[in-house]
Amino acid sequence: MRALLFHASRVLRARSYLFALILTVVLFIGNVIALPAFVSVSNWDTNLITFAPFAVLAVASTPAIMTGAGGLDLSIAPSANLANIVLVVELLSNEHLSSPWIAVPIVLALTTAIGLFNGFVVTVLRVPPVVTTVGMLLLLLGLNARIAPLPVSATAQWVQSLHGDLGPIPWGLILIVIPLVLWSLTRLTPFYSTLYLVGGNAATAFSAGVNVTAVRIAAYGIGGFFAGIGGLAITAVFLTSDPNIGFEYSLIAMAAVALGGTPIGVGGRGGVLGSTLGAAAIYLLQNLLILSHVSNAWLQVGYGALLIVGATLGGLVAMPVRPPRTQANPVRT
Repeated sequence: MRALLFHASRVLRARSYLFALILTVVLFIGNVIALPAFVSVSNWDTNLITFAPFAVLAVASTPAIMTGAGGLDLSIAPSANLANIVLVVELLSNEHLSSPWIAVPIVLALTTAIGLFNGFVVTVLRVPPVVTTVGMLLLLLGLNARIAPLPVSATAQWVQSLHGDLGPIPWGLILIVIPLVLWSLTRLTPFYSTLYLVGGNAATAFSAGVNVTAVRIAAYGIGGFFAGIGGLAITAVFLTSDPNIGFEYSLIAMAAVALGGTPIGVGGRGGVLGSTLGAAAIYLLQNLLILSHVSNAWLQVGYGALLIVGATLGGLVAMPVRPPRTQANPVRT
């Protein structure tokens, strides 16, 4: 048994996204069997734009978790919902602010500021991440309901176009790829390696001269920035403002990150590729249940089950397992 745990732990440490990848492939095949038209080119736009909030919010939730010390940001989805509401209700209704060149930077700056604030409270004021981000989650849920008590349609032409294509490329794919590309660019900077170092052992990172506080605040800020992109994805899907969207995506994002091999509460492991695959698995599971005419109540059961599975796998990745002992042959005299 110890040998099995040791080898499983080694595989998951080296390829933490492996389980999510296998599950995604299996669920994709299940969707094709249930509905062969699922892979039809005519359905690509719809599938990609519907999947975009799943993927973007999972990616946005990952950097804070990677910082270690119990880091996480449960306010990512409500922050994206706020971006959606501010865009539709406040900016698009103002002719001076409705241009995408003005409105998009405003919502991105707003959600980035929320992420930086969370990071400051967690790292400088040393308030536990769960307390900080649950408090922000509740604050944003109330604020969203206050700004948009009733749904408001997004009628701007450029917002409507997000539900379609940019030339031959679906906007859903663009919104998914943008955070992944931006994150990959961090590999060219010292931030990427120092984030893993801080998440793995903050004391060692501090001894090596790393500004641990700055790295952690930056990770929360990056997550906030990606949440703004998630707000654009939510707007593209629903073409309206709805204050009830944020909470549901919070659970989906956490489940996707855990399922993708980024252990919650540990840090220094995992990454956005696994989170994207985890989000894909959850989206495909949801779609398969809908195609099977399963009650919506079972969707929540599925989210919870995947979150438990992901947390279990994360524990396996983080658990130090000693190599199995080899029994020495007795010496005969």
